[in-house]
Amino acid sequence: MPWELTAASAAGFTTLAVYAALALVGWRNRTSRCGPEVTLLMAVVGLSALTYSIQLGYDAVAPQSFWWGLTFAISTLAPFLWLGFVVQYVSRSQWMTRRRAAAFALEPLVMIGAIATNSAHGLVWTVSSEAVATPGAAVELAFGPLYYGHLLVAYVTVTIGMWMIFLVGIRWSLVYWKQVLVLLVAPLPPFLSNIAFVLGISPVPSLDLTPFMFTFTGLLLVLGLYRFDLLERVPIARRQAFQAMGDGLVVLNSDRVVIQVDDIARRILDPPPDVGSRIDDVFPETQFEQLHGTTVTDANNLAYDIRVSDLTDERGDEIGYALALRDVTGRHRYEQRLEVANRVLRHNLRNDMNVVRGYADIVATGSDAETKRAARSILDRTDDLLTVSDKARKVSELDDSHTQPTTTHDVTAIVAGIVHQSRRKFPESTFTFVGTPHVEAELTDAGSLATAIEELTELLVGQVDGENGGVTIQIAVERRDDVVIRIESDGPPIPAVEREALSAGSETPLRHAEGLGLWLAYWCVIENGGELAFGDEADGSEEVGAPNSKSETATVRLTFPAREE
Repeated sequence: MPWELTAASAAGFTTLAVYAALALVGWRNRTSRCGPEVTLLMAVVGLSALTYSIQLGYDAVAPQSFWWGLTFAISTLAPFLWLGFVVQYVSRSQWMTRRRAAAFALEPLVMIGAIATNSAHGLVWTVSSEAVATPGAAVELAFGPLYYGHLLVAYVTVTIGMWMIFLVGIRWSLVYWKQVLVLLVAPLPPFLSNIAFVLGISPVPSLDLTPFMFTFTGLLLVLGLYRFDLLERVPIARRQAFQAMGDGLVVLNSDRVVIQVDDIARRILDPPPDVGSRIDDVFPETQFEQLHGTTVTDANNLAYDIRVSDLTDERGDEIGYALALRDVTGRHRYEQRLEVANRVLRHNLRNDMNVVRGYADIVATGSDAETKRAARSILDRTDDLLTVSDKARKVSELDDSHTQPTTTHDVTAIVAGIVHQSRRKFPESTFTFVGTPHVEAELTDAGSLATAIEELTELLVGQVDGENGGVTIQIAVERRDDVVIRIESDGPPIPAVEREALSAGSETPLRHAEGLGLWLAYWCVIENGGELAFGDEADGSEEVGAPNSKSETATVRLTFPAREE
């Protein structure tokens, strides 16, 4: 007898409108969170409902068996699509490794192959010779071991997904507990209806209501989509961090215990926060209430502002905190330069102008000899002011080159050129150069590297009165793990007060450098991703300004990233 429209088939076709609408909603939200997963899930279960509805319109065993096999083949994908949706929703993409994804994909592929060849082995189902088919009722089948094996895998897969959702509900139930509740309830109608069919206790005899029960799953997802913002809303901590344009994120519960931390925050903070630890362990010297607006610096001299946001649920109750780390390196370095330049200029201008005024009085009232000495002092002081002014100009011209891409430069050639210029600029001093040929480093601004070395050599030469002879300075370039530029002098070292001001990161009335030379060199080095240190590395080098047993050695070391071989 040809196919006829039955009440069961008509009911199945009616559900197709629901599946089509759900798939369309998911497609429209395909760029949103979980949108593609919802679309694919609804398309698959809708297709299985269509094929099952077609089956129920036949009164012959053979066509019913064919359409049931097609329905079962399509439905094998549903549990794994559900798990994929859950994994994406709870942000556990790293859990779905390639190996696990391959294992989950293998099972439905094996089952589809077994269904296609079932007539040869009968391991999925068999049809009794006495079986009859009537329109509106499914033919009675005897299920084989592969069918029950698939059901076991499918039930475990659905349970894993529900367990993931349940764990989210425990951790963040106050944040979006309505979404969690919707997702926990959504798979239950088809899950329970399938169990009832297998046990032979279906409320409608001879019918598997599972394809139709998925409509309730879809409707619950729509409720979450529109009522609870399921596809559009992400966990509150992530959303607020994105709004704050944070580069790193630490999420705390109401007890200020870390419940989530990203890799960027682990790299920035020292010690790195771990899930389950208290945030006070990361900032032992700063009260939590004072963290907002403070600045931390990572191992690469990059500065980050900390922004603390309260996390509240829909009732306004406080449920935790989000610490967003925002990269403010450019602003931080600009403010530091402005502060140092301002203090140095005011200090030097005031002192030197007082000296100039005193000598001007001598010029106006003194003898010829005194006038000549005063005039010479006035010239020296004005030269000093011009030098400070020139360095201030260089400081103002420094770019935030740390944000620019690096290029490869021959450091040996750069340093050799500076040594040649220094010999002409300071003829009373002796300069030697020891360099490995063609040592290359990754720099953002080779010109600022040259400026740094020039300023450092000038400072070392300036520690000796030129009238009493010069100094001997050796500059060496070598390739280790990084590129190292080593400047050694047989004269006095750079004064400790200069290095202490550098180590403190700012100028104060009690800790004040005499000029901008060392600051300019330091800024040029860190803008190229390098490090500046004093002391003899062989005896334990010291970082900028830190004391050690060799703090009086006139040695400066610059380190830069080497070009990768």
